[in-house]
Amino acid sequence: MFQGKGVFGSTNTVKPVQERIDDRFTFLKREYATWGETNCFPDDAEKTIRSTSVLQTGLNYKARCCYGQGVVPVKVDGFDEQDNEIFTPVRDKEVLNYLRGKPFRNFHTAAFRDLIKFGNAFPLLVFNNAGDRIVRVQILNARHCRISIDKTKLLVFGDFKRSEPTKEETQVYEMLDEADPFYDLQWRRDTGKLKGLKAIAFPRISNYFSNNDYYAAPDWQSAQESGWIDIAHKIPQFLNRAYENAMHLMWHVQIPHTYWEKQFPRAEYKNVEQRKQLIQDFMDKFEKELTDTKNANKSLWTQYYIDESGRVNGDWKITRLDSEIKADDRLSMSAAANSEILFSLMVNPSVLGAGMPGGPYSGNAGSGSDIREGLLVSMILSHIEKQSVLDPVEVMFEFNGLHDIELKYRNITLTTLDSGRNTQESLT
Repeated sequence: MFQGKGVFGSTNTVKPVQERIDDRFTFLKREYATWGETNCFPDDAEKTIRSTSVLQTGLNYKARCCYGQGVVPVKVDGFDEQDNEIFTPVRDKEVLNYLRGKPFRNFHTAAFRDLIKFGNAFPLLVFNNAGDRIVRVQILNARHCRISIDKTKLLVFGDFKRSEPTKEETQVYEMLDEADPFYDLQWRRDTGKLKGLKAIAFPRISNYFSNNDYYAAPDWQSAQESGWIDIAHKIPQFLNRAYENAMHLMWHVQIPHTYWEKQFPRAEYKNVEQRKQLIQDFMDKFEKELTDTKNANKSLWTQYYIDESGRVNGDWKITRLDSEIKADDRLSMSAAANSEILFSLMVNPSVLGAGMPGGPYSGNAGSGSDIREGLLVSMILSHIEKQSVLDPVEVMFEFNGLHDIELKYRNITLTTLDSGRNTQESLT
């Protein structure tokens, strides 16, 4: 489509070649692409993330890193001598009120959440009653969204895991063209096709690195398919079972039967029970002398005697027992699994205190420079996600007549002490 002051026209539509989807389902005579083998990938992914602490932490970190300190509306007036953009702040109250309000904050956080966790986010443009302005952009929960095979409809249903969608429990939205949603939206307005619509679905925001045509794969899925997430699950399971089933004995004390005959002669006691109780009290007192923190590194003295035949009699044998739970190699493997999971997210393990797996979490503290560089790299690499998430907001401003507004992220970066300050603010 193209438009000028005195002419409006359209070009021929080029039909994109889509991947063949064998797993599909039909709703109201329209076919939709299933998400995952059982159409429940987001639910299965949510379960995996919730049960893998390092994965959940890494995803949370990446989403927070993308969000930064919020956005600032500007207009780019040109470039300076170093080719840096020259910004002019936008002081339009409508723009500022929206960007500082709850609707935008909800959209912003939810978009990064779904994009980073599931590889896809589904924005919705909500119109006013007249249908000539967009009042907000919101995110539909990705767990509940499915795309039609022709990519013209978005089906929203509460729980694909439990039942088939029904007409009464679903909402179907028209979806804008993914190649150029703004001009599709403009064309619909000029041709009256927006009348009566309360909302329209913006094309999915997806993980750019995935080649899937319908539902992009999240970055962390490579760690799952390579088995590292399974290893991260099995290590704590092994240690839990080991501690539950192991006998936690440290000392083996062997006392000859003749010792009790000499220490507690049977003839001196009225009954067997009285003698047994005294023996038990003696053993409890002896064990107390061996244990407790106040008896650490205490010397132990025992006696024995030699009978008439010259044999040692009555000697005690006290042997230290080695624990069969050797967890060092398991912890080293767990550290490796944690690092591999973070690598799949392009997160430097040092930023989260994971370090490099040499020994059990060796070097997990990470130097200040490692943390600063890791944080800076994360912010630089998240540029694509940041711009993709802002696309529907910039389309909303343009549709509402607020032209040439660009949204820049406010970032606070850590600096070294020799710079004279601990942090530095910048726009990207």
